[in-house]
Amino acid sequence: MNPYFILRKLIIKSFLAITGLVLISSCNNKNTGNEIRIGLAEVNYKPDVGLDLVGNYRGDDYASRGIHDSLYAKALVAEDKRGEKVAVLSIDICMLPKEVVDFMREYIASNSNIRAENVMIMATHTHSGPKPDLNNPKSKEFIIRAAGAVLTANERLIPTKISAGRSQESRISHNRRLKAKDGTTHMCWEKLEPGYIIEPWGSIDPEVIAITFEQEGNETGVLVNFGCHVTTLTGNNWLYSADYPGYMAESIKRVRGKDYVSMFCNGCCGNVTQVDYRIGFPDTFQESQRIGYMLGVSAMEAMEKSEPLEGNTVAASREMVPLDRIDISDERLEWAKKIMKIVEKEGMPPIQADGMPDAFYAKSWIEMREKQDIIDSAEVMVIRIGDLAFVGLPGEIFNEFGIEIKQKSPCKNTIVTGNTNDKRAYFPTKVSFTQGPEGFTPYITGYETTPGSTIYEIGSGEKLAESAINQLKKIF
Repeated sequence: MNPYFILRKLIIKSFLAITGLVLISSCNNKNTGNEIRIGLAEVNYKPDVGLDLVGNYRGDDYASRGIHDSLYAKALVAEDKRGEKVAVLSIDICMLPKEVVDFMREYIASNSNIRAENVMIMATHTHSGPKPDLNNPKSKEFIIRAAGAVLTANERLIPTKISAGRSQESRISHNRRLKAKDGTTHMCWEKLEPGYIIEPWGSIDPEVIAITFEQEGNETGVLVNFGCHVTTLTGNNWLYSADYPGYMAESIKRVRGKDYVSMFCNGCCGNVTQVDYRIGFPDTFQESQRIGYMLGVSAMEAMEKSEPLEGNTVAASREMVPLDRIDISDERLEWAKKIMKIVEKEGMPPIQADGMPDAFYAKSWIEMREKQDIIDSAEVMVIRIGDLAFVGLPGEIFNEFGIEIKQKSPCKNTIVTGNTNDKRAYFPTKVSFTQGPEGFTPYITGYETTPGSTIYEIGSGEKLAESAINQLKKIF
């Protein structure tokens, strides 16, 4: 065996041993029949300091103050022997509005032979990234640079062997919706009396999926899928940072080499966070590193258990799913107007580390009331790369939907991502709307189910999941 590979395996074994994990023997079988060509690329998209941060309520001042660590756009382009191409682009940013995604798709299509409708674009959901705004020239510049990662990947297409592996990581993520003794719902960032919380209301998805790429005899990159909010750094941080996905990539590069591409695709994390309510909310870069390195170790464990994938077909599918908007009752509208009168006199509330103030909901409810009779739609996208599937869901969708889609998918290796191709607020499960008493003021059944945090009627998340499952069955 090549001495390099012997050394690499020893390093991984040592790295896993340090963290108390047992290394599972690697599967060395390689796929010799794969006719798919893959291109990988990562680009530091370098947003200007001073652009607004997105992801937390910050009062009247959202401007970034500096750079803690670089923000990347990471791309995968795949082509089959017919010439059909698809692209997956993951960006260290909080969210991407539909108009920005459409602009990026058209930019990519006009500068390559990749069709706009075959491009899937997702946000890692770091709360320490810039606001993407096409009306701001400086913002538009970084949007174009991020889209350029796909163009670079498209220039690097070569025959590639694809493998998939899995591990379990249950130490990082926690369901952030908490069931209290009195039947109310509280959030993990609240200050709660000891013994008041019984347990979390819902589940987490501990599965880590690692997709590795071998080109010209060398492993050149990995795509990691795991679902958890990227909110280690709260509204107290004013520096650009990729948060824990950046540290995950750093940990993998320390083992695999600086040119190794490590791409993070966040899963369905609408109700999942890194905060354990029993311990508290450390919002430091050290905590980001701890979480990122733990996830990196779990990803490398999955990589060591990888098995080769077959299949030579590349394809894409999309559906616009009709969605009804939430009705804002007369009671809610009256409450919202009273709050906004206070805001007119006193101004917006001061900065807070997490959650949203009543003034945010009051403003949202007034705007939602004006649109509540207009039916909307949201995009659900599916990509096939051989025996690998990607499902892209809009907004912040609850983890239960990701688990359901993977269980019902005809493709064993299905990557499900949220915050993909559009932001669209939260998509809670039907049952989550019943987790607490009735009422018309915010936070009765929790943060994510409050109108303003979510904008669509109960059952909308189930419609998106159904669309994804149906598309998977057709494309496979």
